[in-house]
Amino acid sequence: MAGTVRRGLFGMLALLVVMTGYFAGGFIRFTQEVAEMAPPQRVAAADGIVVLTGGALRVDQAIDLLKEGRAKRLLISGVNRSTSVGALSRLTETDRRWFDCCVDLDYDALNTIGNAEMTDIWAREQGFDALILVTSDYHMPRTLLEFERFSHVSVIRPYPVARDDLWAGDALPSGLGLKVLLTEYVKLLATRLRLAAGVEAPVAWSGTITNPHRAS
Repeated sequence: MAGTVRRGLFGMLALLVVMTGYFAGGFIRFTQEVAEMAPPQRVAAADGIVVLTGGALRVDQAIDLLKEGRAKRLLISGVNRSTSVGALSRLTETDRRWFDCCVDLDYDALNTIGNAEMTDIWAREQGFDALILVTSDYHMPRTLLEFERFSHVSVIRPYPVARDDLWAGDALPSGLGLKVLLTEYVKLLATRLRLAAGVEAPVAWSGTITNPHRAS
């Protein structure tokens, strides 16, 4: 009896060691992958650009791509309902006419899954087959997993945006960076497990895409 208990405890300990090693090794690889990400030197033109909210720098970069003529329209996905078109124009120091002509706002995506679903709806409505995807570098791996579930958009060109405050130098994360990267890695693992198990994602959006021409 005692021997059976000892074998059981040893097995549990061995499993714990293996799982810890897998998690640590995966996190190191994830951190290296993020550290090596950079915007492409040459951005090929696409039908549209989508940027996921979560940092002003992301939106600034996406608007710059639009102004450079890299795509016809821009979708800003996951906009806070209290943020008006005028506020976005002021925050990004962009002439309101750019928003009136070429920018659509998604106020309804609640998370990355919602961003992907709302982008798919937008791309279908616009007849777009190729998109430039703008989000933070650490967020890009999980975002691509969610976006790849939608077959309509055949070409997705990643445009990762780096946050300097996440790195202390020599590609080593700062204290804040370690927290952000660890949190994102856990979310990435959860997404992989959910997709592998074929589990349906919870409702991640609540309505429609709003064109700034009709926004208040």
